Amino acid sequence: MHPDKQESPGNRAYDIVEMKLADIHDLMEIEQLSFPTPWSKNLFEKELHSRFSKVFLAQSRHTEDPKVLGYICLWFVFDEAHILNLACHPHCRRQNVATTLLEHCFHLFGDSGTKKVFLEVRESNHAARALYTKFGFKPIGLRRGYYTDTREDAIVMFREVNYHP
Repeated sequence: MHPDKQESPGNRAYDIVEMKLADIHDLMEIEQLSFPTPWSKNLFEKELHSRFSKVFLAQSRHTEDPKVLGYICLWFVFDEAHILNLACHPHCRRQNVATTLLEHCFHLFGDSGTKKVFLEVRESNHAARALYTKFGFKPIGLRRGYYTDTREDAIVMFREVNYHP
């Protein structure tokens, strides 16, 4: 699906919502299952209170207690956005959850006047690199030894936001 054409929300089994403190437990489960060195609960709590940060969740709508299926964490600085973290529960991967989260963000970027989006991705994370490439991100640099847990390099990726009201 093209990043500028969002799937109808009524056709999905989940909603995209902003994270609340009550969501941290579900988010932490995904974080711990997804990354060799997961962020701490405290770091996510700080993101909740930062005026530069937004965390969006893909949250199941078919349960009494909505379950977090995936999340994306962003920073906004002037006319730039930085994708800090994107992850889905292992049971929800390859089901367009990450794609929908990115689509949501690109609509937000356009509405907020964001002109540039940056991210770092592990060199070995081919699935994430393919997703970002699908969204028009291009590699622009390399951060050697960026990931302290493995000393793996990070590929810096960039995309301009083209928004036409």
